[in-house]
Amino acid sequence: MRLWSSYSSIDLEEVAGSSLVLQPIGSIEQHGPHLPLVTDSLIAQEVALQAIRETPTASILLPIISYGLSSEHLHASGTISLSPTTLLAVLDDLGASLARAGVEKLVFLNGHGGNSALLRVASRELRLRYGLMTFLVHPHLPVDQVSVVSNDREGGFAIHGGVAETSMMLYLKPDLVHIDRLERSIPDWLSRYSKIGFGGPVTFGWTAADLSSNGVIGDPTSASPEAGKRSFEAGVSGVVAALEEIQAFQFPQY
Repeated sequence: MRLWSSYSSIDLEEVAGSSLVLQPIGSIEQHGPHLPLVTDSLIAQEVALQAIRETPTASILLPIISYGLSSEHLHASGTISLSPTTLLAVLDDLGASLARAGVEKLVFLNGHGGNSALLRVASRELRLRYGLMTFLVHPHLPVDQVSVVSNDREGGFAIHGGVAETSMMLYLKPDLVHIDRLERSIPDWLSRYSKIGFGGPVTFGWTAADLSSNGVIGDPTSASPEAGKRSFEAGVSGVVAALEEIQAFQFPQY
C-alpha cells in the first residue's frame, strides 16, 4: 500500500514527481436516523484504498480529510462543518506543501456532494498558485450535480441517506446501520417545477431541513448489501479508470 505517511522524507523525494497523489475527502454530518455521521468519509476512504490497490499507475494515498463543508446539515446534532473560508485555506496549505515536495498531479476523491463546488474552486486556485495539475473525481456523482434526472424508484431525488449510501454502508460496515430506522423521505413536491430542481437548469440553495423532516433525502428502504457491493465495485472501477487517464493527461504546450 502506497501511503504518503509511510514514506520517509528522502524516499518520498524520489517518487513524488512521478506519482499521482490521491486526497480523499468526506464529511462528518447527519445521515438521517439510520446511518452514522462518518458515512461519506468512510465510503471515500474505502474507495480510495481499493482504487490504490487496483490501479497500475504509480499513486500515493494521503490521509483522508474527514471534515468538509456541511453547512446544509448544521441543524442536526453531530454535524461538524468547516466554513468555506477555512476549508479553502486548508486546501491551499495542502497544495503548497505538496508542491514543495515535488508533486505535480493532485487528485481529490470526494465522498460528499456539499464539497464539490468548493473543490472545483480549489482545484483552479491550486493550479494557478502552485502549478499543480489538479483533478476532482467522485465514486458516484451526486444526483443534484448531473443533468439527467433518474427514473428510478427514488424519482431522481436521492441525494442523501438513500438506497445507494445505505446499501454501501450495509456492505462495508453493516454494524453501523440501524435497519430498524429505515424510512422513505423524498421531496416529491419538487417534481411540480420544470426548471427548478436537482440537475435542472435552475439550481437553488437548500438545507436538508428544507427538504426533509428526518435528514434523509431518498428512500433507503430497499437497500441491500448486495446492491452496496455492486455500487462500491462500480465506484472503484470508475476511479481506477479515471486515475489511469489522469496519469496520461498533459496540457499541450503553446
